[in-house]
Amino acid sequence: MSKEKVKKDTQGTQETALEENPIEKTLEKEAVKTEEYNLEIIRDYYGNVDPFYLSKKDPDYAYRFLRDEHKNLALKTGNLLFQKGGWQIVPREHLKRLGLKDADISSDGMFRRGDQILAFMPVKLFNEKEKNKEQKAKLQMKAIDDRLKKGDHNSGGTEIHDTMKGIQTQKELGM
Repeated sequence: MSKEKVKKDTQGTQETALEENPIEKTLEKEAVKTEEYNLEIIRDYYGNVDPFYLSKKDPDYAYRFLRDEHKNLALKTGNLLFQKGGWQIVPREHLKRLGLKDADISSDGMFRRGDQILAFMPVKLFNEKEKNKEQKAKLQMKAIDDRLKKGDHNSGGTEIHDTMKGIQTQKELGM
């Protein structure tokens, strides 16, 4: 089969695939291979590609990128789960299982994107961490709701404090 025939057949297939999937219209991948240059090029015409996107993830783990700064890493990789900790830098072996190439892994064995490093934790711990965050947020909202319903006992009992006025309707204010 001639090169022109292959090119026409491939081009028709690409156009059909793009028509079927509108999301793919924004991306165009091309494997450019020569003896020395073997990078897979992504033409992102609309700027919609997330540089932190991981195409393969182990479903047993949650992933995130951490800023590569000593204090931040010390806090996030600490063992205090509910104090921002619990994350671990993803080791080289795990990165390889995710399908990353040696070229994507830095010399110190980490996966970096700019000044960010990939970290992970088991999904079970991540869900526990998120549940704790949600409970803390609900407690704060409950305190505000209680103050609106019952008043602030520190400043006049059930009377609404002046700083709280303005978020109630006229009916609630008795006007």
